[in-house]
Amino acid sequence: MAWFALVFAIGTDAAYLLLKFGQSGASLEIVTVAFVALYLAALGALVGASLMRRWSASARLPLRAAAAGGLLVVGVLAISSIGLPLLIAGAMATGATVRTLRGPFATPSSLSAVAAAVIDIAVLVAGFEVTERLIVCPAHGSASGGGSGLVTGPYQYECVDGRLTFHSGSCTSTAIDSNGNVTHPGC
Repeated sequence: MAWFALVFAIGTDAAYLLLKFGQSGASLEIVTVAFVALYLAALGALVGASLMRRWSASARLPLRAAAAGGLLVVGVLAISSIGLPLLIAGAMATGATVRTLRGPFATPSSLSAVAAAVIDIAVLVAGFEVTERLIVCPAHGSASGGGSGLVTGPYQYECVDGRLTFHSGSCTSTAIDSNGNVTHPGC
């Protein structure tokens, strides 16, 4: 099961990068794309490390639990695009985690597995919160957009000739001023 999770995680990461770099136009959210790709690679590395025979079961358990938690949460968040194979990989990593668990459930190794999964998911949420607000504006022209943070709430941004303007909260309207700049008078 762990091998299956590893192959699906790395394969989905490669497909994600091919899809993102195959899209036309420059992505303003390139930092988020890089974070997701690195995060998926790290989850694959955790599963891969858990396959090393030199580790004891108590050392493999947190590695597999962290990967399972991360894969399942990313799979749910990305269900409309790359989420299904990640959910499958997460289910396989969860199965491998359960099979690795030996003896009573409440042992130090099982508690460390839960802690590893929680830390891994906290890294994911923090990474999304930080990277989705790191907008790379084009040097010329204008662009605008927004998003809804997982924790901090919605935001809007405008890029005009390389300059970023950021607004917390949601905006009700957009307009173009006399200089051709995108404005949000409803913010």
